[in-house]
Amino acid sequence: MNTCTPLSAASQRRSLSTAPESANVYFPFFQPLVYLPTGSIAGYELLARTRDTQGRIVSAGGLFSDNTLPTEFKIAVDRRLRTLGFERFAAHADTGFLSINISPDWISRLGSDISSPTLRLIEDAQLDPARVVIEITEASGDLDRLQQIVKQYHAAGLRVAIDDFGAGYSQLDRVIALNPDMIKLDMRLFKLAAKGGISADVLLGMTTIVERSGCEVVCEGVETEDEFYFGVECGAQYMQGYLFSPAQADTLQANTFQSRIRILTEHYLQRKCRRISASADHTAILKKLIFELQYALNGKNADDALSDNIISDMHRAGIMRYFICDIAGNQISPNYEITGEGVVEENKYYGFNWSWRPYFPTLLSLRDRAGFNLVASTVYRDVNTRRLCKTFGLFLLDRHILLVDAAVRDDVLYAGGD
Repeated sequence: MNTCTPLSAASQRRSLSTAPESANVYFPFFQPLVYLPTGSIAGYELLARTRDTQGRIVSAGGLFSDNTLPTEFKIAVDRRLRTLGFERFAAHADTGFLSINISPDWISRLGSDISSPTLRLIEDAQLDPARVVIEITEASGDLDRLQQIVKQYHAAGLRVAIDDFGAGYSQLDRVIALNPDMIKLDMRLFKLAAKGGISADVLLGMTTIVERSGCEVVCEGVETEDEFYFGVECGAQYMQGYLFSPAQADTLQANTFQSRIRILTEHYLQRKCRRISASADHTAILKKLIFELQYALNGKNADDALSDNIISDMHRAGIMRYFICDIAGNQISPNYEITGEGVVEENKYYGFNWSWRPYFPTLLSLRDRAGFNLVASTVYRDVNTRRLCKTFGLFLLDRHILLVDAAVRDDVLYAGGD
């Protein structure tokens, strides 16, 4: 995350030449990454800074994406920044890890022996390789060559992160091929998803995959408390951003943000507990209505079993529809859509088979267990209404299966503002 006004490529070209010695006008800044389990600063991301013509410190991040500047010059700047960062961290064992960005395109320029200049710089600085994280910053580059260099990094004791995960593509091929230690979520997607909606569904699904792969999750660009709370929902172990600190010329005491993290996590826990409690109350109402529906349907025809009061209560509680299947999963009734005006029959799904849905085998497996009542699916988004919902299932007396689709509270998932 850039923490200063970026210096444009044109301004950079006006203010310095491309002679090797001009790389000296660039210097490293360090943005802290806090580790949620302890609240301590666990490490820093190295970011490039320079001064504009007025002497103000500005971000130099645009330098590395400027195709008009010679690659050799950009490499000289990059190596200078790494050298200074490695030397700084080698001299201070209490600063945690240092995260540096590496472009796959630059790795593609290495010789056939795939020897890593970064490893040589780390060795020259006498820095423990375990304190270095390499961030793979783009989806370009030769994946086979990238896989080779990442194996070198891992063999040397470095950790590897995939940056901007989810930025326009899944990058799942890189997770599989590179076996990274950390995933940094794309900042723009993270900020959009923190507001809820489908983008939140997508990002939460992606972080579930990341956690299943054994990677740690990093959220960058965290600027507000709501973004912090959503980062927790994403399973992030690390966070960085203005909520804690912009990039600094020097490192900070490891415990600088511990009290802040403790307060934020307490607020998150209180908020989450309130929402889970409200969701549990809503679920209790749904279950009560579903059992009333079951009682009304047992031994009666589905289209004339319900009173207007039950229909009205179901609609207010968010029950969207119900339908009946046989024990093989075949739908043997219409969809009975619950509306403000009453029940509307929808025959589109008559005869469909739902035995492939994950909740169905569970329902069949538990039907003869003592105390068994009903099962509920995981939360999903209904394709017709676009609302988040669950499907509840239970048996009728004739051994047919009653399935009920009901909306759920999305604020329990997203932990947005109260």
